[in-house]
Order: sequence, then C-alpha cells, then structure tokens
Amino acid sequence: MNIEQQLKQLLKWGEGETFYCFANADGKRWWMPVRHMAIAMNLYQPSGVKGKLLKEGLPWLHWNPIVRKVLHTERLQLELGDELRELLERVFGQQGLEFAIFGGTPCVHQKITIQISQKERILGYVKVTESEDIYQIFDHEKQILDMLHGKGLSQIPNCLYCGTMKNGLHLFVQSTIKTKHSEVLHVWNKVHALFLNNLAVCTRREMYFEESDFYSDLNKLKECLPVLGNPSVIIETIQEVQEKYAGKRVVFSAFQADFTPWNMFLEKGRLFVFDWEYARMTYPSRLDYFHFLIQTAIFEEHLSAEGIFQRYILSRGRLTGIWENPNLALQCYLLAIMSIYLQRELRKLGEDTIRRIDLWLELLDKIKNK
Repeated sequence: MNIEQQLKQLLKWGEGETFYCFANADGKRWWMPVRHMAIAMNLYQPSGVKGKLLKEGLPWLHWNPIVRKVLHTERLQLELGDELRELLERVFGQQGLEFAIFGGTPCVHQKITIQISQKERILGYVKVTESEDIYQIFDHEKQILDMLHGKGLSQIPNCLYCGTMKNGLHLFVQSTIKTKHSEVLHVWNKVHALFLNNLAVCTRREMYFEESDFYSDLNKLKECLPVLGNPSVIIETIQEVQEKYAGKRVVFSAFQADFTPWNMFLEKGRLFVFDWEYARMTYPSRLDYFHFLIQTAIFEEHLSAEGIFQRYILSRGRLTGIWENPNLALQCYLLAIMSIYLQRELRKLGEDTIRRIDLWLELLDKIKNK
C-alpha cells in the first residue's frame, strides 16, 4: 500500500473535520485541520524561510482562496477510523482527540506520522507503517527508549504502544512534552552539549571493543562496500580504527544517530530529543555532535564538503576538550553513519542517500589527507 492507501485504512474520508493538504518541493505532504491549526502546525518543521512563513501564516490565512491557490492546497474532510480512535483513546486516556498528519519523507523507509492533540495540548505522536522492516525499527526504538529510561534519562519520549492493528498496519505511539511555546534550536549551544554529556554519563559502559555495537556496524559497513565500489578510503580508515581498539576495553555510550534540530525541541529550558529509531547503545561517546554539525550544514546552509570541513577545522581546537583526537572521532562518526544508512537502504539506494554518501566520503578523504 502507498501512503494514501494506508491513510484510507486509518481514517474516515469525507467525514469529520475540515483539513487542508499541502506539499513541498521534495514531495513531502501534510494534512492540517482547520480547527486549532496553530497547534497542528507543530508537526510541520521547516528549515527554510518560505516554510517558516507558511507555518506562521497558514493558521491565519487558510480562509483566503488566493492563499490556498498559491499553496496548491486541497480541502477535504477527515476523521479517525473507529479502531484507531478507540486505541488512541485507550492509550492517552482521553476522548475528543484531534490530529494532524505528515505523510513522511519519500524514501525506502517512508512512514506516516500523526500528531495527536486535544484543544491546545499536544498529547503525543503515532508512527504508522505497513512494512515489516520498519515495524522491526519501531520495536528497536521501543527497546532503546525503555533502556534509556531505565538508566535515568528523562528528556526523551515514553513508548506508549507498539503493535499491529486488525488491518495489518503497525503503530508506534509515543508521549511528548511539546507545547505551542516549545522552541526549535537550529544553532548548536550549551543545551545540546549538556544533553550529550548526560547521555554519555547515563549510558557509560566499559567493554571489549569487539563486543560493541560500533564494532558490529564497522563489520556491516565492510559487507556493504561492494555497492560503493570498495572505496579505499573507507577500507583503510576501518582498518586503522579497528587496529587502534582491537582487544582493548573501551568506554562506550549511547549514540542517538539522528541528532538534528528537527528531532528535538527546547521546553522550559530543557532539550527534549525524539526519533531514536537508529540509536545504538555502545558507541564512542558524543558522536552526535558531528551529526548535528554536518546535517544542519547540508540541509539548512547547503554547504559543500569543503565548506563543512573548513568549519570543522575552525572548531577543532575546542573539541580537544571533548575528545583526545577529534579527527579520529569524526572518522568514527563518518564510518558509523555510512554503515547505518547503507544497512537501512542497501536494497534501494535513493539519490539523496547517494549524494550524502559521496559527501561523507569526501570528508573522510579530507581528514585522512589533512
């Protein structure tokens, strides 16, 4: 089933509240209710100026037919299907639930995300898929969140439900503390560093390198290399990293693996981080710093590999307070993120993934030859 067919399994079409559907240039689509639209638009997380203007303006201007025509919006009526409504009422302990929908990023692991709210209060989020592979990722995220809560980490969601509906669609339901006043921070500051420091302390574990998730992912990366033409820079860097740590006991901690502005928000001075689908529990600490740095540079500033590398060089001096060898830490991150992406999309590498891998390879080469 495609996204529309899955939505037809979840919702009653032609009934209920009025919604507007709109899309962006990347093919992403949202369905936003007229009722309490300002709350619903919290599901929309743009990084560009036009998108931010849309987020602020649509709740006030959706009534204007000229605005709707410019945005190519579609008007329709939607209501939660009975099975989904009853399940969510039971999970959240509330009735009169309202919702907004994001159709997901077009890719191999595209999934639906539904924001659940009640008047001015956001209650949580529901991720939906028909894919058994993605359902396994949902289950992995549930296990990660349960483990992190068990270790005392509080600034993360609770998994409220992970299961399958009668129609075969799989659901992952999570809590949130997000409000209409929550802030998305697009520039690195001390709250990000505090979160990663706390994550490192809470999940600290000493073990042999060969027992770690990091070692496992390096081996999986080696298995994927024929798809990339066996780049020598990856082969040599993996060998250097494995020789450095081979047979040694190393201190590891959790790696969130998608630590970006669009997967976090600031609420009452505390950073709340979600989307732990690809997280690992035993990795070199604080590698998420590099993910934030590089992903924001790619998607928000549209920097080239050279631009990203020069920014890293400027910040490298202060990074010695985090890692004894920042170059090695960045190499470990680049190997890790390539491994995770290749494991996720090996069956069908999308153009965006290929471009990202090319950029990561260029960065790896620049570090190695610096």
